[in-house]
Amino acid sequence: MINFNGMKNIIRLAWKNIWRSKVRSGVIISAIAIGLFSGTFSLAFINGWILGTINSDIKTQYSHIQINNAAFLVNNDISAYFMRDSVEKKLSDFFRKDVVHNVSTHTAYRLNLSGMLASSHNALGVTAKGVFPNEEMQVTDVWKHIPDTMGVFLTDDSRNPIVISSRTAEKLRVRLHSRIVFTFQDVNGEMQSIAFRVGGIYRTTNAMFDEANVFVRYSDIFSYTGLPEEAVHEAAVLLPDIETCNVVAPQFKALFPDMTVRDWNEMNPALSMYFAYTDFMGVIILGIFLFALSFGIINTMLMAVLERTRELGMLGAIGMSKRNIFSMIMLETIFLTLVGGVVGIILGIAVVLPTIKTGIDLSFFMQDQFEDYGFASMIYPVLNMAMLMQIVGLVILAGILSAIYPARKALKLKPLDAIRD
Repeated sequence: MINFNGMKNIIRLAWKNIWRSKVRSGVIISAIAIGLFSGTFSLAFINGWILGTINSDIKTQYSHIQINNAAFLVNNDISAYFMRDSVEKKLSDFFRKDVVHNVSTHTAYRLNLSGMLASSHNALGVTAKGVFPNEEMQVTDVWKHIPDTMGVFLTDDSRNPIVISSRTAEKLRVRLHSRIVFTFQDVNGEMQSIAFRVGGIYRTTNAMFDEANVFVRYSDIFSYTGLPEEAVHEAAVLLPDIETCNVVAPQFKALFPDMTVRDWNEMNPALSMYFAYTDFMGVIILGIFLFALSFGIINTMLMAVLERTRELGMLGAIGMSKRNIFSMIMLETIFLTLVGGVVGIILGIAVVLPTIKTGIDLSFFMQDQFEDYGFASMIYPVLNMAMLMQIVGLVILAGILSAIYPARKALKLKPLDAIRD
């Protein structure tokens, strides 16, 4: 049977022992706290960076799920369209099911037309997205990236407005209300040129997306395509979160077997890989911190054991079992690690919490180079209970592993020899 009173005494004794040498214990606790503070902040920063980039790309360009004609993705063929009604009805019926009951969803239908955008100074290859403005503004947030002084997102009554990025405007050397011409090949193979006026200039955190895409109204460009009424190239579906997407995406693929259905990680495999390895890399980073700290913990506890050789011998001589001596040393090490770990985690949380809303701006470090590769330069760290439990678990594991050698060293002491020494 377990002797709870005896165990209680051992716990109390182990707790008192770590404070016998306050300076030494304070130094190792400080080292552990600094290490865990760095680990907590690093995990929150990395998770925020990856999740922020994923969510930014989802809201700006991908949405959670996209539906296309199976032939469209091969070469963006204008004739590889589908009829809006055929998809819209199935989606409407699907979202009435109990499996996604009360889930907030939005769908935007688009034309994707590859062509040349030209001003009097330069020309660029772009994709013109023919959109329904009200739908598009519910699915993507490009309109939020248009400054007040840089126009609006296709919502005014002007004739043939076009929304371009600031990077495109700079290359074409145009500004708000400038005239530009979009040229593309219609469904019959004939070249069509349409004059537009710059109605809005946006700038997102993804330079590659900005340079490749412009937005026009579906009604302004449809008549030039030669497509049948209500033909579209893409349906973009925005769901509440990634978890819902993981549930819905396989059902969409079964619902549209003759079409191409892609979720966000299929559209950007690189981001999917980063997301999958976020937790794994977090464990690796924190493990490196704790592995380095474990040498300091072992050294400290080993010194404590060797300094207390006579004391430990006396405890053995008066009847304390080797099991209890082993437990006492183990508990001392674990307590030391836990105190430092808790202090470090609290410090990490205290530093991270203010930045969760304000963010950490890295643009001063590399200007726009992060955005050039599709990563946001404004990072909003992410803290969650699973991450904190993971950190605490690794701290306890490090404490246990670090305690084994000093505790085994204490077991090798012979009571009589220790007393005599």
